[in-house]
Amino acid sequence: MTEIIVDDGTKIHFESFGSKPGKPALLLLPGWLGSISVQWRPFVAELVKDFWVIMVDLRSHGRSTNTQPNLTLDNMLQDIITLIDHLQIPQLHVAGYSLGGYLGMMLALSQPRLVSTLLVHATKFYWTAETVTRMREQLEPDTMAQKAPGYADQLVKEHGARHWRELVRQVADLITLMAEKGLTEGMVRRIQIPTLFCVGDRDELVPVNEAYRLSRILPNAGLFVLPHVRHPFQTVKPIPFVPMMRHFHLTAQKS
Repeated sequence: MTEIIVDDGTKIHFESFGSKPGKPALLLLPGWLGSISVQWRPFVAELVKDFWVIMVDLRSHGRSTNTQPNLTLDNMLQDIITLIDHLQIPQLHVAGYSLGGYLGMMLALSQPRLVSTLLVHATKFYWTAETVTRMREQLEPDTMAQKAPGYADQLVKEHGARHWRELVRQVADLITLMAEKGLTEGMVRRIQIPTLFCVGDRDELVPVNEAYRLSRILPNAGLFVLPHVRHPFQTVKPIPFVPMMRHFHLTAQKS
């Protein structure tokens, strides 16, 4: 467990697993309101057999701090780039869940020679005004504490009793920014690397048809649908998810 300090003084917490020499690097990015203390961790033991695994808490999430009053995609992307530079990684595979997948696409666009393959799981790309409004209503801390006390308790454990409410508000504002000024189809079609979009067939936020539509836009992308999987990452089972990941990241670049 360790951390780096980026230009604005924010501390970015990350962890790495497995030996660096001889294994390709795999960066795992969590989703909004998630942390590496929970997300991705169930899959690490298998993934380290083939990869040097790096996991990072996004700014303001988990053990990472945020010196800014809000969250921006550009700041979060720069945090990731700074971490990769710090670790002196010339090329790596990337897998991201939800917001992590979105940042993975941004990284592939920003650093096309850095990312070898990209897996994007349960990432919301197409936003409507109605969806944004509904999400903002759901991301109201007092409402969450009342209607979903178990989830609120989990956020307290992952992000701290004094911070989780502020984080929820920051994420709600970030979603609005993503919908209004985020990536477009014209932008992501420039991603040339092998990309795999993954979605659960019961995802409440990302319908399968949206993931399919996005996968058809990129010139070198495919789609993998997980049965009996909803949007929350904890509904994803190691099998078939991890074997699919290993096969994709290890073979797609060669094909």
